[in-house]
Amino acid sequence: SLKKRSDILVEEIEEEIVIYDPRTHRVHHLNPMASIIWELFEVCSSPKEIAKEIVDVLKTDLSNVEKDVQETLGKLQRKGLLE
Repeated sequence: SLKKRSDILVEEIEEEIVIYDPRTHRVHHLNPMASIIWELFEVCSSPKEIAKEIVDVLKTDLSNVEKDVQETLGKLQRKGLLE
């Protein structure tokens, strides 16, 4: 299963997460939704559980949120921030 890389540096700046990757020397800025997904990734066991948490708080449509969660986790994985 995926997990966050332990060697990246993460800062929260005004509701957004900024991640520095020392392997590539790149900085990644996560938008507010991606920041929420990043935070929930630590405590939720699956993308479905992350989506359910977001829907419970935002009272929004589950199918849209599930799609956002899958896309965001895919992007984070392609950027090498999850392994």
